[in-house]
Amino acid sequence: MAEKDWEDFGWQGLRLRVPSDWNLGRVDGDAEKGYARLDDAEIVRAEIEWRKLKGREVGVPLSDLVDRYLEGLKKKADKAGAGFDVQRRARFLREKQWLDGYDYEVFTWDADFRAFNIALRFVSTQRVVLLRVLAQRDEDQIDVVERIFRSLREEADREEYLWCVYGLRFFMPAEFALAGHELKSGHIQLRFEQGRKECRVHRLSMARLLLKGSDVEQWYPAFFKKQLRDFVIDITREEVEGHVGLRLAGRPRSRWRQLLRPLPFVNPRPRLFMDARIWHRQDQDKISVVEYLYRKKDDASDIVETVVHGHFIEEAEVKSGGDDVVPTDEE
Repeated sequence: MAEKDWEDFGWQGLRLRVPSDWNLGRVDGDAEKGYARLDDAEIVRAEIEWRKLKGREVGVPLSDLVDRYLEGLKKKADKAGAGFDVQRRARFLREKQWLDGYDYEVFTWDADFRAFNIALRFVSTQRVVLLRVLAQRDEDQIDVVERIFRSLREEADREEYLWCVYGLRFFMPAEFALAGHELKSGHIQLRFEQGRKECRVHRLSMARLLLKGSDVEQWYPAFFKKQLRDFVIDITREEVEGHVGLRLAGRPRSRWRQLLRPLPFVNPRPRLFMDARIWHRQDQDKISVVEYLYRKKDDASDIVETVVHGHFIEEAEVKSGGDDVVPTDEE
């Protein structure tokens, strides 16, 4: 496969290279424990699970953790009356020098498909990662499997983590944790939090249909009307990375104005400030939005500039088969 046929997948401080026609099918959990699945048009192609070890688990050998995992799979196979053949310490990798210093195990199992597995323990975070790539029995996928395995990285020592899904790529400061996400083919939203500070990243497709002949200056306050209702906003036209764009500054409405609107009796909406950049990639027919919300003027930050300039990267969007929504841990 040519290099153009590969792209990054990045999530929760983990990243790997996968064929570009493998799309995210499901994602659950958080940085300490989670799961992601990548599919092509025919079958599940890759699954990655991670879990941070705590307490006594830290001293458990990785081989024992693999034992438990395989025992669970065998019980499921026996219950379903399906065959299940496991090969421990498999030798399908041609080169293992890159694994020097890691606590790991490589193994395969065969059921309806052949599964190539690698379990790795990352010492700095005590996260155990299990990555498996699935192939149909008549496929020769060894080269693909080895390239994917070698690309697996944990970014625990980096100041920023790569987040990459459906062709959307950006780096977010590591101290901001993912707090929510909605992954539609037409509108990707990722929401990050650090204490009471929040950063949101949006990527919207089919911009021509969204704009309907208007421009982003008219479209943005109308499309995000509900989210902007508690702000007084100042909009300035400003190119973003060479594209038509806006700089937005938002400040909280006066307390008297807010009293005129219905508010919840308990946990009223906080008064927030906002910094944002919005831009239209006409060559890709997409609109991108980065918003930073904070409660105190002292919390003003250049995080939006950090995410946008030199860090926010867009690639061709992976075709995702319509407007399906990727299941999330919030649903």
